Amino acid sequence: MSASSLLGHQRLVQSKGAHARLLGSARTARPHAQRRVLRAYAGSASPEQRVQELGLVLDGRLPTNPQGVYHPVVLVGSLAHVSGQIPRLPDGSLMTGIAGDSASEEEAAQAAYEVGVTMLATLKNELGSLDRVKRIVKVNGYVACTPDFERQPAVMNALSNLFIDVFGPAGKSARSAVGVAALPLGITVEAEAIVEVDLE
Repeated sequence: MSASSLLGHQRLVQSKGAHARLLGSARTARPHAQRRVLRAYAGSASPEQRVQELGLVLDGRLPTNPQGVYHPVVLVGSLAHVSGQIPRLPDGSLMTGIAGDSASEEEAAQAAYEVGVTMLATLKNELGSLDRVKRIVKVNGYVACTPDFERQPAVMNALSNLFIDVFGPAGKSARSAVGVAALPLGITVEAEAIVEVDLE
């Protein structure tokens, strides 16, 4: 093999290796990271269509035995005040742990993403359709973490990115991201929201 042919062969092998590493990282990426890749393809689809395109599972997210005395959603005029949502998975289990200790930043971000999906399920249950959502106005996010953990905004970005995936620009809201010592049931993230809706 000539020197030029050998060089070309080496470049091809390196290119294939890099491509394989890229595919491997994509396969192992967390769901909240994978969704960000899909945002550019949302186009003019409705929120309900985007939920289907993203493969979001809303079933099984709602509590069957709430621990507190509250309404999941209170409607005041065109605003839906959504009570604190937790990272409940479709099988009913919860994501628990303390960011910076028993949960990594990536795991905390995944919990925030699951909180977002749970909030979508709650809104759909209350409104009948996510197409009634006009805008996410405000989100307050709480991250159970150690005193020296300072990445609460990065954790809550997973939820914010999900809402942008589903609602487009109307999903980008005002937001707070706060660190707390502990959350109910040992969960890692909780979030509440104010949402503008169309009930006509």
